[in-house]
Amino acid sequence: MTNKHETGIRIARQLRTTEHAVDTALAEMFRLGAQMVDGRKAANLAAAVGQDSLTEIVSGLSALNTARRATVAAHGNLLEVAQDHGVVWRMDGTTEDKPVPTGGTTGHLAVVA
Repeated sequence: MTNKHETGIRIARQLRTTEHAVDTALAEMFRLGAQMVDGRKAANLAAAVGQDSLTEIVSGLSALNTARRATVAAHGNLLEVAQDHGVVWRMDGTTEDKPVPTGGTTGHLAVVA
């Protein structure tokens, strides 16, 4: 195995670890927000109680979503880099289902005539 293939495998494993870590953080923050709302209701407290903290949690969720989007974009870019340099690898262990490309779309809206 060449050095670039070994490097590709290390990067692929770290990318997967990063993707899972961001998803875990996102899920945990969702749970925290839900527990805050449920706890306030269970304690029979006014809606204003804890609102500033909930606003911070929602802001954190937005930041984590931005991080997730960036990680997904980086994944696609790294795939192109690997293909451009002839690095072929397959993850060991379980694989994940991925969306099927739909022929030349970029994920951005296009103007149609």
